Amino acid sequence: MKRIILHLLCVVCGLWMMNACKNAPEFVVTGIVAGADGQTMYLENIGISSITILDSAKLNGSGKFEFKQPRPEYPDFFRLRLNDHLINFSVDSTETISFIADAGTFATSYTVEGSENCSDIRAITLAQLDANEDINRIRKEYESGLISDTTYQLNVINAINTYK
Repeated sequence: MKRIILHLLCVVCGLWMMNACKNAPEFVVTGIVAGADGQTMYLENIGISSITILDSAKLNGSGKFEFKQPRPEYPDFFRLRLNDHLINFSVDSTETISFIADAGTFATSYTVEGSENCSDIRAITLAQLDANEDINRIRKEYESGLISDTTYQLNVINAINTYK
């Protein structure tokens, strides 16, 4: 009799655990990527020492996608990858984050809603790209002899300060 009760208790606990895992808090990433028909988008976790593919979706003509994942225990960084183009974002709760992008300019001209942190990450990323473009342009001018050492240094410092 004790064996039957113990077995029944194990079954009930197992069912309860399966149901608890199924209803675990999750975050949702949705969006639309225009011009990506037939391409595969990946949801990846950016870990300290590695990047892990969590899910993928083959996009059709509408470009709609949705990923659902268990909420991370601590705030964490993720990214959407389409070919070699990346959109970085963070998750810190059971939020729903929505992206709208175009496949041709995926990493630079997207919109994001549902998370202030993700909007801030977008702004920082775009500012960094602008700073890199400015510094590359200034370096080419310097290497071509169009500007002096002093002008080169001042322009690089200005580009860095604008980024900050």
